[in-house]
Amino acid sequence: MKFWLSMLCCCLLLSACTVTVDEPETSPEEYEKSLGTTSVPIPIDDALYIEKAQKEGIIEKLGDIFQLDWLTRKEIDAQDIQYLALGDSLTDGVGDEYMRQGYTERLVEQLEKWPAITTITLDNRGKKGRRSDQLLRLLEKGHYDKELEAANLVTLTMGGNDVMKIVKTDIFSLKKEMFDEERVNFQHNYEQIVKEIRARNPEVPLILIGFYNPFSIVVDETTPFEEIIVEWNNDVRELAAQDDNACFVPVLDLFHTNEDLVYHTDFFHPNAKGYERMTERIVAAMKECDIEEMSDGLIGFEE
Repeated sequence: MKFWLSMLCCCLLLSACTVTVDEPETSPEEYEKSLGTTSVPIPIDDALYIEKAQKEGIIEKLGDIFQLDWLTRKEIDAQDIQYLALGDSLTDGVGDEYMRQGYTERLVEQLEKWPAITTITLDNRGKKGRRSDQLLRLLEKGHYDKELEAANLVTLTMGGNDVMKIVKTDIFSLKKEMFDEERVNFQHNYEQIVKEIRARNPEVPLILIGFYNPFSIVVDETTPFEEIIVEWNNDVRELAAQDDNACFVPVLDLFHTNEDLVYHTDFFHPNAKGYERMTERIVAAMKECDIEEMSDGLIGFEE
């Protein structure tokens, strides 16, 4: 106890003492010069620069850890994608009042948000009215050889015009047997189209998009067309299942009615809203098919 009392007394005694230091008669600037140093205030811009540099240093370290460019939210090894769109009026974008090439430009916009992709170059070769036999002839002639060889992603819409070819013959005397006969040709053509694509690019992710029944909004009751469209779509689905790098996208249900106003004023093609729905379905299907593994990591998910 005596020890602590002694220490306390010493502290009180020292605190009572004052030490004075004479201020230099020179100004602070002159005093600093005499020491050989001059203090220069840091401009605001420079201070912001230093703060930015410090942040960038942290970002760079995070980038090294996560392999991510934190300024763009892109992976450090993100790459450009060559996207080839083949097909009919759905690929051409007929009915899109915003003239954004239907689902194709919208798909590009969605995929470019994914960290593994820098930019996507779209090559849209869709054409209104094109049938499976017409596309097959173009492929056999080597019409898209270079485009297919360079492609990192291919989408295809086909089938609607094959059905309409029969409808146009005589809409008042249609029989299901007529569609069954043409279905055999469609199966053959579609299978050969896939083979021609694979001959030029064996590994490219191939997105096979189904088609819908445009007459569903004209006739209220169920018609044989529903069964026909389902069967033809199932043919495409089966072809996709036989190819490890192919993915089927069903869209039949998206255009069953026009309650959500998804049809163009021609009541046959989608409008902008309809194409947006298609794009959402395509992206969802690509994730479900694991497009990242299918593309060997080239097309990575946005998560």
